[in-house]
Amino acid sequence: MIPLYILGLLLRFGPQHGYQIKKLIAEQLEDFTQIKLPTVYYHLEKMEAAGLILASRDKQGARPEKTVYQVNSAGEDKFKELLHQSLQINYRPIFDIDGTFYFSDSLDHSALMDSLSQHIVNLKKTLEMLTIHCNETLANIPKDYRTSADIIFKHHIRHYQAELSWAEESLNTLKEANTDDKNKSY
Repeated sequence: MIPLYILGLLLRFGPQHGYQIKKLIAEQLEDFTQIKLPTVYYHLEKMEAAGLILASRDKQGARPEKTVYQVNSAGEDKFKELLHQSLQINYRPIFDIDGTFYFSDSLDHSALMDSLSQHIVNLKKTLEMLTIHCNETLANIPKDYRTSADIIFKHHIRHYQAELSWAEESLNTLKEANTDDKNKSY
């Protein structure tokens, strides 16, 4: 998916150097993707080698020379291909925590409960920040982009809400099981 984002940003915002692309990712996409600067450069090199983008050197004043990238027609075609591939929605989430629950008999019960409690706190903070950012973004972007942005934000907010609901239910279940175990008489 990283090439999709890089090509899309170059098509939308025109020629950019690597750091500008990373800045655009941080400003425009960080709510729903995590792409690190070294990863951007790695993919830029791969896309240049594949003939999807053109690279030119740019020197402004005393500043160091920078490589500026722009999409060529092969890159536009690849971008459209990647967009169509992403329409084939394949949803099958994998959760590392499921392995922990599977082997939870080898774990201190309080550690699991403490971890879930912290997860709940973090989810609530993330949901609050995401909601604030959603409202700010929708108020400040051109009308043409609002519908798509709203759909993206709602998608992520719903997932965080579902995760929060699951975490709270799981914590309550563990607390009840812990209480039941203490009340058992052998």
